[in-house]
Amino acid sequence: MNRLSSGVLAVPSRSCRRGLAGIAVLLFCGMTAFGGQLAAVIEPDEISMGESARLTLNFENVRPTEVPALPEIPNLQITYVGSGQTFQFVNGRQTTIVSLNYVVVPGQPGEYTIPAIQAKVGNETLSSAPIKLKVLKAGDSGGEAEARGRLAFIKVVPAKTNVYTGEVLPLEIQLYHAVPAQDLQLQPLSGEGFTFGKSRELPQRRVRVGNTTYFLRQVQTTAVANKVGDLTLGEVECAGRLEVPIARRRTGGVFDEFFNDPFFGPRYELRPMKVKSDPVTVRAMPIPSDGRPASFTGAVGQFTMNVAASPTNVAVGEPIRVKLRIEGRGALESINPPSLDSWSDFTTYPPVSEVESTDPLGVEGARVFQYDVVPQKLSIRALPEIEFSYFDPDDRTYHVLKHTAVPIVVRPSRSSQTFAAAREGANQAEPDRDIVHLKARLGVCSMIGPPLILRPWFMAVQATPLILWLGAYGWRMRREHLARNPHLVRRHEVSRAVRRGLRQLSQFASEGDSEQFFALAFRLLQEQIGERLGLPAAAITDAVVEEQLKPRGAPPELLDLLAELFHACNQHRYAPSASSADLEVLWAKVHAALKQVHSLKLSSD
Repeated sequence: MNRLSSGVLAVPSRSCRRGLAGIAVLLFCGMTAFGGQLAAVIEPDEISMGESARLTLNFENVRPTEVPALPEIPNLQITYVGSGQTFQFVNGRQTTIVSLNYVVVPGQPGEYTIPAIQAKVGNETLSSAPIKLKVLKAGDSGGEAEARGRLAFIKVVPAKTNVYTGEVLPLEIQLYHAVPAQDLQLQPLSGEGFTFGKSRELPQRRVRVGNTTYFLRQVQTTAVANKVGDLTLGEVECAGRLEVPIARRRTGGVFDEFFNDPFFGPRYELRPMKVKSDPVTVRAMPIPSDGRPASFTGAVGQFTMNVAASPTNVAVGEPIRVKLRIEGRGALESINPPSLDSWSDFTTYPPVSEVESTDPLGVEGARVFQYDVVPQKLSIRALPEIEFSYFDPDDRTYHVLKHTAVPIVVRPSRSSQTFAAAREGANQAEPDRDIVHLKARLGVCSMIGPPLILRPWFMAVQATPLILWLGAYGWRMRREHLARNPHLVRRHEVSRAVRRGLRQLSQFASEGDSEQFFALAFRLLQEQIGERLGLPAAAITDAVVEEQLKPRGAPPELLDLLAELFHACNQHRYAPSASSADLEVLWAKVHAALKQVHSLKLSSD
């Protein structure tokens, strides 16, 4: 969460204070002319042990000459914390209300009665009606009653508590605090068996819980269950400081309460705050096996599919780019590409994919796959149909999307056309020629140079086709080798991405761009660890590292370093604050961790 800073208002000059004092005298005279009333209000009127209530004495159209003395009540501590003033205009008549505020803290459970409170106003004495307060044992109040009287509390609210594995579960972390807060630090959400997505913080707003008005801060995020069973979303902890109102030193003067207001300086003290949420249990159910299509690859959500191919007029051996776009709502990073194993008349290569998100949490958008396919026969007339299926958790049904065949034209290659033309030319008979007579004289003779075979340039020209052929043959063999080894292809791609990413990390560190730095560092760690473990990058979390790397022989110092980096990245998601010097240190750690993971020899390799 963002850090908050409090401002300090300027103190009025002496002449301004004199003017305000004169206005106070006029207001006092005007209010006493209409008569006044005193009312006592306590809210909430039911609290639990460890909580507090707020007692307010409201003086209508009058101002007390001093703070009234409250009766002593056994096991009940009442502390004066300040005053306030409001104005109301009803039917052209002005009503002024001066409020004296107290904090009531119980010593033990029970029902308490605060008797009538008397206050002296000029030559009159006003009296309030008795009020009651009920104090319950700790833990006896449930639901909203647990929040009443507390200065701050936090809770985790999932959209539902029964989900399917692979289904996106929206979550909301809600922090309530009854008074302003500063330096809030929210720890990241954790839970074994979950993969957490992006998060965003909503604007702060005021809400009412029971009889208390709170500031509400909301952080939205998502979680995906990776295994079946009753899973627990761990406790969320938030620390910070609360601006708790306090009473100012009193002089006993007539206008003491008038000048004792926020305009003359802050009237609160900062108290440390640390709250934890209760764990939440979520039941993860397996995806049904009945009615599961053969084309199902694990996609859960709601999706549509679109297929485009270009070019559609090619020669044998020329590639066609097939673009498959799966759009909708769900765990986009976990969508696997449809299989093209049935395309026997084509040479197919592993697809390249990317995610296009359209919302801040990354659950709506599209997953785009690009295939390169090469036709091998002249008889091909169309690209075969593509089938993609998904499970909809809302209607609990499998859906199959099919795209019809795309017509294409396949022509002979240029090399075959040239060979046929040459063969036809050789079959044509050469025209008749007359016999040429021998020359009687040789004519002018010249010196013959060395034969071409001994000239370097000639040999270089002759060797050029062979060199080009060998290069093309080696490139073709390497491409086929990579096609048969997708793991090797991924390792090369990850190595290039890591080298490029480390250079960008260094630049972000020098510029002090912590948001870009931590986002890129987290993605590089996921890519490198996922490549070594043979898992999708989006599935890599600190829990997966502990479960997968440790049993396979990873050194403890590497596990500690990875845990530290994952914790730093997750913490920055909620509390982005890091200096350029800190980023330089983290860059060195990220570099060392990526290098060790890249060269790690696992027991199953």
